Amino acid sequence: MRKLRIVLCEDDSIQCELYTELCREVSKKNRVDIEMKVYRSGSDFLFDLEDPKFYSTLDILLLDIHMPGVCGVETAREAREIGFGGVIIFITASKEHYANAFDVGAFHYITKGEHDFERFEEILLKAFKQAKNMRQEVIVLSCGGEIKQIEIQKIEYFEIFQRMLTVYYGDEIFEFISTLEKLENQLAGHGFQRIHRCYLVSLSHIKKLSYTGVTMQNGVVLPVGRKYYPFLKEYVEKGIVHRHSAHE
Repeated sequence: MRKLRIVLCEDDSIQCELYTELCREVSKKNRVDIEMKVYRSGSDFLFDLEDPKFYSTLDILLLDIHMPGVCGVETAREAREIGFGGVIIFITASKEHYANAFDVGAFHYITKGEHDFERFEEILLKAFKQAKNMRQEVIVLSCGGEIKQIEIQKIEYFEIFQRMLTVYYGDEIFEFISTLEKLENQLAGHGFQRIHRCYLVSLSHIKKLSYTGVTMQNGVVLPVGRKYYPFLKEYVEKGIVHRHSAHE
């Protein structure tokens, strides 16, 4: 399993050193492999977060609320809109922004000067566990302040129309703004495949394949783009799903 990736976003150099060292001590003591990167401003972090390969492999964000320029809460809000679905822990000198912090799905908060090593360790270990669970089992999607944590195994497919994406899972749907390219990166290794410029599907939910479409387990028929058909044909020929014939 790859290392847990942690970003610390803190404008104060002393606090940066303190929390970087604390994270390393906790990880070493508990034998958790981590990789850390430090940013001194929310805007610098958000710039790098635009790269899908970056945010799709980021697990934990330690974020100072009070920063010049883009504050911590706004940084978190924009990160969620970009597509970051990992664990957010706020670091703050006061408690006045706690309500706003949890509006963006924050996992926890740390008050500067009030938490000793044992308490910091407790919070971070819980974050490690949450991040590992989220990486393996769920995807977190958000739109307009609403956050959905969806079990990946329940997702049948994603559909995009203009810039609005819809995820179909069980009898439910959820609409959000993103791109199929970002989702492909987020769901790498979970058995999702583009079948059309407008559709990303879970291969495990495909029932049948024809040259022009796939039939999902729930009976929905989706179109297959010409350039995606060869992969799906190979997938079918391995006996994983049925190929449609004229006799069916």
